Amino acid sequence: MPRPSNRSDGAQSLHRAMGLLRLLSMRVATGWRLSDLAQEAGLEHSTVHRMLACLMDEGMAIRVPGTRRYALGPLAYELGVAAAPHFAIDRLAAAALSRLAADTRDIVFLNVRSGADSVCIARFDGRKALKAYTVDVGTRRPLSLSAGGVAMLIALPRAEQARLEALNLQAIVRRGEARQTAVRRMVQRSRRLGYGFNQEDIIPGIAAIGVAICSPQGAPVASLSLAATGSDLLPRQARLLEMLRAQAAGIALQLEQLRYPA
Repeated sequence: MPRPSNRSDGAQSLHRAMGLLRLLSMRVATGWRLSDLAQEAGLEHSTVHRMLACLMDEGMAIRVPGTRRYALGPLAYELGVAAAPHFAIDRLAAAALSRLAADTRDIVFLNVRSGADSVCIARFDGRKALKAYTVDVGTRRPLSLSAGGVAMLIALPRAEQARLEALNLQAIVRRGEARQTAVRRMVQRSRRLGYGFNQEDIIPGIAAIGVAICSPQGAPVASLSLAATGSDLLPRQARLLEMLRAQAAGIALQLEQLRYPA
């Protein structure tokens, strides 16, 4: 979590609290142990404990019943519901995702960009879908860690790409050099191809392709992606890419109705 500089104590505390909320959103299924959350945030254990207490008082975080783990609270959901009319791209894309999943029989995802991260906001499983695939609605990951995220990354200006790629690599430094090398390889390959292509880089045996969805102003705000076993996806790659691009173009045409922010 990047640390703010030249900010007042109040602004710094708010920045840190928002960073904790982003981290909480990365483990929606299991929650976080306090020690792990403090390590990931790069903050003192006591600081994170105090901030979690405040977030729980406000309903933004909870202690998972029967555990010593922390997760997002009910107010986070309520705020999301209130904001949905302005950002509900998933409703525009639902029909396209459903068709893609039915036609390809694979897993199809809709992700949105959130700063340096990609957030899954919709998932449709086809009949051949990998049921154990753990990326679900609400999952937040660095842009560079998925085909859909990389598709958005490479659609940005090159200076912004470099900045975000560096942030992403910093965020996964604890996962080891092998993971960082795999991420660099996937980004470089995708940049050459012009779309996100995970060639079993992150999870052995799992491949994915992704294409960006741009706002009327040309900014990559979302992506469509599809995941399957590498042996199943690779022979169909060209056809699947064509299908993804067609659906992404259709969704982009509808974004002006939503007034989706750039």
